[in-house]
Amino acid sequence: MRAGWTIVGLLAAGAMTVVGLNLWVVMATHDRIATSPLTCQSREVGIVFGTSHGLVGGGSNPHYQARLDTAAQLYRLRRVSNLLLSGDNRTRYYNEPMTMWRDLRARNVPQEFMTLDYAGFSTFDTLVRAHKVFGVDEAVLVTQPWHLPRALFIADALGLEAVGCPAISERQPPGLKLMLREWLARAATVGDLYLWGRKPRFLGPQESLPTPVLSSHSSSHSSDKHVMSPAEGSVAAGAGQQAAVSRDMADGVDVTDAANAADTPDPHALAR
Repeated sequence: MRAGWTIVGLLAAGAMTVVGLNLWVVMATHDRIATSPLTCQSREVGIVFGTSHGLVGGGSNPHYQARLDTAAQLYRLRRVSNLLLSGDNRTRYYNEPMTMWRDLRARNVPQEFMTLDYAGFSTFDTLVRAHKVFGVDEAVLVTQPWHLPRALFIADALGLEAVGCPAISERQPPGLKLMLREWLARAATVGDLYLWGRKPRFLGPQESLPTPVLSSHSSSHSSDKHVMSPAEGSVAAGAGQQAAVSRDMADGVDVTDAANAADTPDPHALAR
């Protein structure tokens, strides 16, 4: 009987801890999340978090589509100079950054507005690499409203000044299972940042983002783009595949080939 009450007490304490940490994360970030893409603030860089473009049971992932729709809208509204597409590149047949690049091109976003990061295996890894590898100091984060508090909280801890632009998935609001996962992820994030000192799975050498495209367009009709050789582009893709691990933010699993020869971006647009 006593052991049973002890277990109940521990469970209650654990639940209260999770609730308390979630309140901390949400309250610390809520005032920097826009109400809609139309009210999102302007930043030189927009970080788009990767996720599967397909659902386990088939069909398109509405969370993925909402992120790309929002990113394309930021481009059309001239709110960003560069979209950093960061995601998992675990195998040849699963490549989130390449898929995002392809689908944003289909939304009429020019390739000079996009940079690919193949080692964004998690929310944490994406933000660490954006700050330490790509030298991003300010950014607008593009993802779902329920994901933004955790992403902004991590950005704060890293010294990355960020605001949130919500990608609203109207066709599929977050269910109970997804929200429970997010609540647990927020609590674990506090431990990652302040207790056990989590490190990114793959960091790599520093890279330079392109010269701000919007700024250069405003002063002239040509853009100064960062140039990488085809060899560098190949190294970039290989590095992401060799560091393959699962994300902490999976909205579904899809094994469809992300790109074919006709949909391959210019190697000059690639980045490690």
